[in-house]
Amino acid sequence: MADVSVRFAMTNDSEVVLNLSLPQALRLMEAIARKVGETLAERSGPPGVPAPQGANGMPSLGPYSPA
Repeated sequence: MADVSVRFAMTNDSEVVLNLSLPQALRLMEAIARKVGETLAERSGPPGVPAPQGANGMPSLGPYSPA
């Protein structure tokens, strides 16, 4: 039995649910945080220059590519 259920909303009417042990969930969250941090650091320009915005007003993180 899983310790943690991690849900990712894919579209308005679908989601992916991962049933993970606690150590697996922690590794997943650490990997996601690391990737987001790397991507934001790569996309940040000089101070005062805004990052490119996606269609929803949030910074675009680019396409997903599994490691």
